[in-house]
Amino acid sequence: MMLCYNANTKQIQKLETPRLPQDHEVCWLHFTERTKETLQDLLENLSIHPLAKKALLNGSDFPKVDEYEKCAFVSIFIVNDQFQKTQLRIIATEQYVISYTEREIELAKKLFVHLQHHPDHLSHPGYVLYQFLNSAAMEYLELVDYIASHIQTLEKQVFKTPFANEIGHLVFRWKVRIHELRQIAEAQEEMMKTIGHSDFPYVNEESNPYIQDAIARFSRVTSALDTFRETLTGIFDLQLSLKSDHMNVIMKTLTLVSVVFIPMTFIAGLYGMNFEKMPELKWEYGYFYALLLMAFLGGGIALYFKKKGWWGERSKHQK
Repeated sequence: MMLCYNANTKQIQKLETPRLPQDHEVCWLHFTERTKETLQDLLENLSIHPLAKKALLNGSDFPKVDEYEKCAFVSIFIVNDQFQKTQLRIIATEQYVISYTEREIELAKKLFVHLQHHPDHLSHPGYVLYQFLNSAAMEYLELVDYIASHIQTLEKQVFKTPFANEIGHLVFRWKVRIHELRQIAEAQEEMMKTIGHSDFPYVNEESNPYIQDAIARFSRVTSALDTFRETLTGIFDLQLSLKSDHMNVIMKTLTLVSVVFIPMTFIAGLYGMNFEKMPELKWEYGYFYALLLMAFLGGGIALYFKKKGWWGERSKHQK
């Protein structure tokens, strides 16, 4: 697709066949994998640096901006809610902007419609760059909201099912995703700041404030991702703490039960030694005496623990 802004008529013309802009025109040309051959033919007729042409066709590993003698190459990464990355490659000159993606993206379609309704936004390459940067920033902010809602759900799940092992797995997967996204977002923010510098040749005084607005909007992304990483670490630590507390409660209960039965075991062992001269063995009520003694000691210890709040309702209240 190709749109050309005529500075004389201040109108936009949609062209099916890509061509070089005339002296009074500013054009935006967008290509995909399907029209890559047309792009290659067009690049052969452009007098721009060979490295810029190569970068447009092959791309880069991270967002970046490279300035050449007659153009600048810009690489932008767009990430959807499935964490699928799409690289948007751009060559900007004084009269035209060429963009390329390997597959169709909604951002290009929306920008195509937007420019047709606002011809003045194609009057300078800086405005087109702003539209790309701003749209990418909005996509990232939507992704930030998506991540925030999932992390909030994960926090609630910790309190509902604190001992579920799946929570730890989810925390690990989210941390990996956010780490990868953070690396891209940081590089993209630096790239945007480079474009926002006053000495960048393809942004004029009128479009620079818009670029700065897009940079400020995108800076929220990196800070939000840092917050998410800290929150996920807190969720993991919280689950470990809840598991540890639960284990401590179990061990305390077992210990208290053991302490209750220790005197009973002592009495049973004492009268089970089978010495000949043990008066209680021949006593008519010796058996019931031993049972009552064990019950009294066990019950007394249990009541003492309850009074101290070491188990039962009082213990829960104290927590």
